[in-house]
Formats: sequence, structure tokens, C-alpha cells
Amino acid sequence: MTPRHYTFERTWRVPAPRHLVFDALADLEHYPRWWPQVRRVVGIDEDTARVAVRSLLPYTLHVTLHRARADSASGHLLAEIAGDLEGWASVRTRVDGDATSVHYVQEVVTAQHWMNVAGPFLSPAFRLNHSLMMRDGIAGLTRYLASLHDLAVA
Repeated sequence: MTPRHYTFERTWRVPAPRHLVFDALADLEHYPRWWPQVRRVVGIDEDTARVAVRSLLPYTLHVTLHRARADSASGHLLAEIAGDLEGWASVRTRVDGDATSVHYVQEVVTAQHWMNVAGPFLSPAFRLNHSLMMRDGIAGLTRYLASLHDLAVA
């Protein structure tokens, strides 16, 4: 069965300085602290980690993320994705008034046979699952950065 192609794109507005948002997004190891669907991160080297992700649907995605770019000056992160999904994800941060705009784009194909077979039927559920995960990601990131600020002020 042919792999299914998915493009996901979101823009978040995070009420925190860009450097803090960028640093949190670049720190993959600590995603489970603030992103509920990121269940486990196991570092392989400085730029690569195995990640287990589970959202609403009853399966866990296992992917390896390799940081291909982390440019704090431009606010750009780029990760190559391998495993249950194959492709890449890009995050660009920029100052947006008193907040930070985060533009996320992910291009992947399914690499698991069952996902390729079920894709024509489950594609709407896969997209909803991703949307819920992203919604929880921005909420978790916002809370996490607010708690860091609260600790710094105290």
C-alpha cells in the first residue's frame, strides 16, 4: 500500500519572549514536562532523540527526530523525522508585539503498513488527533513558560 502524505501547519501565539519560546522548543528532552502527548524522549546524541507520542487515538507513534537546524538568531528549528512517520518539521519563531509567533509546518508520510492501509478511511481521525495534540502543545508550552517566569520572579 502506498504511504499517505500529510501536511500539518499551525501558527501559535505564545505570551512569552521569543528567546524563551525558542529555547523551550529547541529542548526536545524536556517536551514531556509540558506536552502531555509526548510520552517519552530518549536522547541518542546532542541532536537526535527517539520520541514516543500518543494522543487521542489508541496507538503510540515512535519516531526519531534529528535536529538539522537550530538557529536562535533567525528563530528557526528544523528536524528530520524517521520511524513510524518519515519527513520533516519546521518551527519559525518571531516577535509578535509582547508575545512570540510560532509557525509550525510538518510534512510527513506514513511508514507503517497499517497506517497506509487505514489512511483512506482514518485520515480525518489522524488529522483530528494531530490537531488535538497541537492544541494541547501550545497550552502546555504557555503554562510551562509562565511557570518558569513565576519561578524567576519569586
